Parts: sequence; C-alpha cells; structure tokens
Amino acid sequence: MKEIVKHILLVDDHPLLLKALKMILAAEFPSASFYEANTGNAALELIATKPVDAVILDISLPDISGLDIISRIKRTCPRIHIIVNTMHEEIWYVRQLLNSDVDGILFKSLDSSVIADAVRKVLSGEKFYCDEAARLCGPPEPAEDNVTPRELDVLKLISEGMSNVEISRELCISVNTVDTHRRHLMEKLNAKNAADLVMTGISRGLIPINR
Repeated sequence: MKEIVKHILLVDDHPLLLKALKMILAAEFPSASFYEANTGNAALELIATKPVDAVILDISLPDISGLDIISRIKRTCPRIHIIVNTMHEEIWYVRQLLNSDVDGILFKSLDSSVIADAVRKVLSGEKFYCDEAARLCGPPEPAEDNVTPRELDVLKLISEGMSNVEISRELCISVNTVDTHRRHLMEKLNAKNAADLVMTGISRGLIPINR
C-alpha cells in the first residue's frame, strides 16, 4: 500500500506516551515527519508554522481544553485530520467528541496496534472510532431542535450551579420565567432532576465541556 502520511503532530503532556506514539507510528510510516507538543499552545504554534496533515491529540492538557483546540483547528485549518487519543471513556466526553466532528477517537486503554490503523484510515478520508467508543454512544445524536436559545442559556447556567434567583439576575428575567424554562427543559430532555438535566445536556452536546 502506498504510504499516505506526510506530517503528523503528536500532542500529549506525558513524555513517555509521546515517545511511544512516535515509535509506533514511525515503524508504520517511515517516511513521515513527526512534530511533538506537550501543551495546547505549543500544538497551535506548530500548526500555525509547520505543514501538518494529522493531529493525534490528548484532550487533557495543562493549558487549553482539548475541545477548544479541536474547535480552533476546525476553524482555522479544516483540512487537518484530528484523531483524539484519550483516557476519558465516559459517554459525555465521547459524545462531545462526536459532536465536534473529529476524524477519529481512540482510548489509551487500547492495544497500540490500533493507532496506526486509525491514522491510515483517517488519512484516507475515513472516520475511525474505536469499537469501544462506537458501542458506548453509537451515532452522534443531534441536539434537541425544540430547545430554544433562551432555554439553552438557562441550561448552561444551571450547569454552572446557579440557582433560579441567580439565573434571573444574570439573564434579566423573572424567577418565574426561569422556573418555566427549567420545567420545559426537564420535559424536553426527559430529565428527573437538575443533575440528570446537566448530564443529559452534556451527552447531547448542548453543554460544552471546557475543562
């Protein structure tokens, strides 16, 4: 098979993992060039100054949220393929990644042999979601079309732990109006309480995770 990889950026704040990733991929793609970054800012600087075809990204970085990095890459360099290699196997993280339209999702708990296969398929124009991620979430669910922009504002503030009174002050609406929005959200998202409401909002991509 003709080698398709040109330049790969590896992003992880663990030096040993960076070294291991490079060893695995260099063996599979001997003519590829590799760049390494251990922070989000370093990764974005390399993307701005070097030719990059694919990024293998850990979303837990010390300075910038991996989801924010994904958003910036999609906005400024949409041709770059993004494969997320993460230790986070929770449904809400995976759902966020799916809704972010990344090209691949890998879990760090997987056998290293999966990584090269993921890169090869993604650089060929395919999506690659590891079996565990695919089983966990299935196809990405669309956000609820009937959640209004104001209800979305209320939902995000609920996720920040604000009370109805605090939300009313923040949005300059009455407490009764906040309560109405909250009840509508509970019905639309089939939530039983505030915690369930927030978790459902995250899993459906209505509430971004920027941590």
